[in-house]
Amino acid sequence: MSLALKALVALMAMAAVAELATAAGKTHTIKWAAGGNYGDWSSTNTVLVGDSVVFMYGSPHTVDELSEAGYKACSFDGPVSSDQSGSTTFTFDKPGTRYFACAAGSHCSQGQKVAIITVSNSTAPPSPQSPNGGSPPKKSSASRGGAELAAKLVVGLTVGAGAMLAAL
Repeated sequence: MSLALKALVALMAMAAVAELATAAGKTHTIKWAAGGNYGDWSSTNTVLVGDSVVFMYGSPHTVDELSEAGYKACSFDGPVSSDQSGSTTFTFDKPGTRYFACAAGSHCSQGQKVAIITVSNSTAPPSPQSPNGGSPPKKSSASRGGAELAAKLVVGLTVGAGAMLAAL
C-alpha cells in the first residue's frame, strides 16, 4: 500500500475528530417571561463550557447580565450587558456563575431572573431537561459524548485501515 493512501486514511480520521469536537456544544433555550420560575433552572439544566443559552422573549422584556450583588438586589445600575432584541444568546466559555434578569417593571423581583452555573466538561453530571426552559440540542450530529465518539471513530478507522493495509 502506498504512503499516500496511508496519509489519506490518517487525514480522514483527523478530520472526523475535528468535526465532532467542534459540534459538541449544546444550545439551551429559555422561554423568558414574567412569572416564570427560573430559580431552579441550573439544578435541572447542566450548562457545560462551550454551551450556549438562548433567551426567547417579546416586548417589554430585557435580558440584562448583572453582577451577583445586582442580581440579588434586582439592581440594574451598571449591568454587564443589556439586550431587548427578543432573542439573546450567551455562550459560556469558562466555569462559574453568571446572573441574568429582566429590567422591565418589577419582573425581576417577581422571579424573572436566573443564575446560570457553568461547569467544565470533566465535572458535569447528566443533564435532565426542564419542561419550563430546556430544549434539545440544535446540533444533532454530536452531543455530550462527542469526544468519546471521536475516539471510537479514530480507533475504528485506524483498525479498519490497518486491516485494509494488511490485506494489500
